Amino acid sequence: MNIRVLVCCEDAILGAGLRVLLDQQPDITVVGNTTGAESAAAAAKEAPDVLVIVSPALTMEHKRELAALSADTKVILIAKAENAARSVEALRVGVQAVLTPGTSADELIHVLRTVSAGGAIVMPKEARPSLHHLSDQVASVPSASLVSTLTPRESEVIVLLAQGKSNAEIAEKLSVSTATVRSHVHHLLRKLGVGTRAQAVAVAYESGLISAIGRNSGAAEQTD
Repeated sequence: MNIRVLVCCEDAILGAGLRVLLDQQPDITVVGNTTGAESAAAAAKEAPDVLVIVSPALTMEHKRELAALSADTKVILIAKAENAARSVEALRVGVQAVLTPGTSADELIHVLRTVSAGGAIVMPKEARPSLHHLSDQVASVPSASLVSTLTPRESEVIVLLAQGKSNAEIAEKLSVSTATVRSHVHHLLRKLGVGTRAQAVAVAYESGLISAIGRNSGAAEQTD
C-alpha cells in the first residue's frame, strides 16, 4: 500500500526536510508541500491519505479549518506539548494524532502508517498524565448516564481506544476478531453521537466517562 502524504508547514526548510525524510520510505509518497492558508485547496487537489500539519501553519486556534480538513482526510498535528484539555480539543475536531516537535523520525513514520491504516489515535506523552485528572473534574451525572448505555465490552473498547490501541491490538487484547472490534467501535460512535474514534475518545474524557468506567471497574473488583 502506498501512502500519499501532504505536508503543511510554513517553514520551507523544515517542510523540505520532512519531505525528504518521508520520501525515503518505500511505502510513502509526499504529494506536495503547502501552507496553512492554502491547505484546503491543496488537500482538495491532491486528495492525500494523510495530512501532516506542523504548527503554526494551523493550530487549535484554527478549529474550523482543522475540522474541515479532518472530515476529508486523516490529520496528524505536530505542535508544542500542551495540556490534556488542548489535546482532547484536537481530537474533538477530528485530528487523528497530536505529536510534539520532539517526536523522533521513527515514531512519526510509525504513527503515520498507523493512522493511514485507520488505527490508533495518538496524543502527546506529555499530556497523558493529566488526562484522568481532567476527567475527574467533570460532573459524574453525565458520565454515569453514558456508562449505563454501554455494554461491558463496549466499555472495555473505549478505554483501549483512549489508550491509543489500534483495532488489531484491541482484538488481541480481548481475544476477538478485528471485525468484532470494528462492530463495537461502530456502536460506540453511534451511542456517543460522534463520527470518528478520535471524537469518541474526546467525548469519553470530556464527559468523565473514562473515570466513571474506572470507578465501576474498581467497585466490581471489590465485590468479587
